[in-house]
Amino acid sequence: MRGGENLVIFLSSLPVPKNNRYIRRRDGRVFKPPKVVHWESRALWEIKRQVEGYCFTEPVSVEVYFYLPDRRKRDIDNMLKTLWDILERAGVLANDNLIFETRTVKVPKSDISGTVIAIKPFDPPGEVIEEYKNLLKEFKDRLSP
Repeated sequence: MRGGENLVIFLSSLPVPKNNRYIRRRDGRVFKPPKVVHWESRALWEIKRQVEGYCFTEPVSVEVYFYLPDRRKRDIDNMLKTLWDILERAGVLANDNLIFETRTVKVPKSDISGTVIAIKPFDPPGEVIEEYKNLLKEFKDRLSP
C-alpha cells in the first residue's frame, strides 16, 4: 500500500532469524536451512505483490511492528537483519544502508501473527541538524591551534 511517498507493507509471518542458521557441508559449501529459504521466498512474493516497481534510493525512516502469536523470546536485532536483507532483495530499498532511522515494536500475544513495515523518506528534525553543526564547530575549534 502506498500513500504519497510513504509505503506500508504487511507480511503474513515473522522473519526467521538467519544468524547462526547456515549449515556447512563436508565439502565446505554453505547453504540456508529450508525454514529460512521458505520464509524468504514467501516474503519476497508478498512484498512484490504489494509494491512492484517501487524502490527507495534516498535515506529512509522505517517503523516495524512484529505481531507475536505467543510470548516466546525473540531477538529484535536478528529479525530486523533478516527483514532488511529481504527488503533489499525485493528491490524496495536500493541498499539497506539507506535506513537512517528505525522504530521497532514487538506486540506480544496478539490475535494475529505477522509483520507490518512502514517506510518513509528520512527527514531529520531541524534541532538534530543544528546540534550536529554545533558539535562539528566545537570539534573543529578544539583541533585548531
